[in-house]
Amino acid sequence: MRLTTLLSLILLSTAMALAGPRNYSSNIEGDVNADGDVNIADINVVIDAILSSSPDISADVNGDGDVNIADINYLIDIVLTGPKVHRLDPGMYMGVIGFNQTLNTKPIACLDSTSMLDFTSFVSSLRSQAGRLLYYSFDTALDQLNTAGLPDHLQNVAIVTFTEGLDQGSLMMTDKYDTEAEYAAALKNRITNERVYGRSLKAYSVGLLNENVKDANQFRSNLYALSSDSTKAMEVNSVAEANTRFQEIADDLVSRNMSEKLTLIFPGVGTGTRIRFTFDEVDDATVDDSQVYIEGTFSLKTRSLTNITYHGMTCTAGDSVAASSVDGMFVTLVFDGIQLDSEERIEKKDIKEWYWVEDLNAWEASTEFSADRLPDVESTYSSALVMLLLDCSSVMDENFDELKVAANSFIERMLNYNTIPGMFTVNGVSFQMVAVEGGTFTMGVDSTAVEAGIANIDELPAHEVTLSPFSIGQTEVTQELWQAVMGTNPSSFSGDLNRPVEQVSWDDCQEFITRLNAITGKNFRLPTEAEWEYAARGGNKSRGTLYAGSDEIADVAWYYGNSYAVGSDNEDYGTHVVGTKHSNELGIYDMCGNVFEWCSDWYGAYGEDAQVDPVGPETGMRRVTRGGSWFSTSRESRTTFRNYEAPGSRSYSLGFRLAL
Repeated sequence: MRLTTLLSLILLSTAMALAGPRNYSSNIEGDVNADGDVNIADINVVIDAILSSSPDISADVNGDGDVNIADINYLIDIVLTGPKVHRLDPGMYMGVIGFNQTLNTKPIACLDSTSMLDFTSFVSSLRSQAGRLLYYSFDTALDQLNTAGLPDHLQNVAIVTFTEGLDQGSLMMTDKYDTEAEYAAALKNRITNERVYGRSLKAYSVGLLNENVKDANQFRSNLYALSSDSTKAMEVNSVAEANTRFQEIADDLVSRNMSEKLTLIFPGVGTGTRIRFTFDEVDDATVDDSQVYIEGTFSLKTRSLTNITYHGMTCTAGDSVAASSVDGMFVTLVFDGIQLDSEERIEKKDIKEWYWVEDLNAWEASTEFSADRLPDVESTYSSALVMLLLDCSSVMDENFDELKVAANSFIERMLNYNTIPGMFTVNGVSFQMVAVEGGTFTMGVDSTAVEAGIANIDELPAHEVTLSPFSIGQTEVTQELWQAVMGTNPSSFSGDLNRPVEQVSWDDCQEFITRLNAITGKNFRLPTEAEWEYAARGGNKSRGTLYAGSDEIADVAWYYGNSYAVGSDNEDYGTHVVGTKHSNELGIYDMCGNVFEWCSDWYGAYGEDAQVDPVGPETGMRRVTRGGSWFSTSRESRTTFRNYEAPGSRSYSLGFRLAL
């Protein structure tokens, strides 16, 4: 059957234009041309590779080391059964190329405590040989970065090059350039203008200047050509000094492990109006000189900002951003994945909005825009991708062993990238804990809320609670994490392991936590009821909203109205993938709706006295659950609403999140 299908596909492919680009850059299995799907276009690319005299190994979709009929059959099976998306964990991804007259490559892979030995062993196995394909090595590394198929949350992309001399032989590896200067200029242009997964490239070059370098000017020109700016071109006089630079580069990359999520709320305007949001300290006289801004054209019809330009920053939101919500005259836009070129953080107080006035040929400040109305800028930890290029030419002589030691020290230092504050990885599954500053708040509600029918009597009396700092899960514990720890998945709602785990009792949670602590060496636990409510309210950043992050429940919660009332035959019926609604002020998701969450406390009546780090009654019959679920009403999803279950109870609306 597959042979018949193959013949049909080959005939069809001859009538179609060959698809491009010819690289394997998607995280969808079999999506060779990276167009987001697996179809005849991908098979065309593989056929083209088979017919080529030097087939592109990126068309080896079945991973057997060759490009042949087996790859086409493999794609046909995927077309018939549907593509599979590979979810890659956040973290540090690396590749290594040792270059002399050939390129010796350690393919890009996640760097963790298990794989680090593979990387360091590869570097230790490198041997010196005549030749130095410096330019060609860099060109190849950049191509590999573009075709790595990495996570969506990629943050940093970098190439770190070490060389002890000039280029020798790269012109023989390509027919694109006639001179070394032309090749070097082309690489500089790629560094400056090319984007990898929407990110600008950070290129560091470390050059060892010694008696082997006869043309010092060309040597320095190479360092500059292979760096993204002059500060990243580093001339050293010994391998020991190169090792110091390697460590500084590693620290720089590790420190740049965050992107920012910016929410802008501003009054809607007429179609075609140019809008600029500035993020540096400018005024009417200096707005034209702003070095950090987002600028675009407003569309009244689609409530969106189009033709967006990002100046002094990169952003993954794209060149058109539609409103996430509209409230009367105000439009809310959300920009994910922002990173300033200056490597600083956005200060909310510096954000200003400007309109372009054609008659005045000038920018005019918006009088209706207020930075105070904006939520805090959220910081998000993400992933990095680094290629390390090492000069393995014979001229290295006695320096070569020392260089390999320095390179392995760099790799070990880069492993720290995965030691993100609050990020934990268990059996390949990562989860994020959010640090919550301690503080004092009023827990519960006052009597007027109960009298008005807004709240229940067990939410009385309102009382003062002071909490020490703690951490809480950014999301509920997912089915994926539960499975990684327990080896099972008890949940009723399957289909995506990033849904919250449910059908777990309080006792089940204690067993999970015991195993998790044995794996991590930490002291994870369930949050106390007071910690849960404080975090849901937004901690010391609370804006006093009714739900966790908003007064509009649909903005932040999967609840009765959008998850149960739709009916069991609707795809939105039941629980949802965690973190798909807006977070609250602390960057915590789903504290209202999706699943009720177990707390550590026994359920009991509140007292009137002020308390410090309360843990609830000493004994009881039922444990506290909080937050509402996918079939809870809006009233049952408030941050102060209390619920309870017997410790052995299980339900398809009952899960939990961790505290630490």
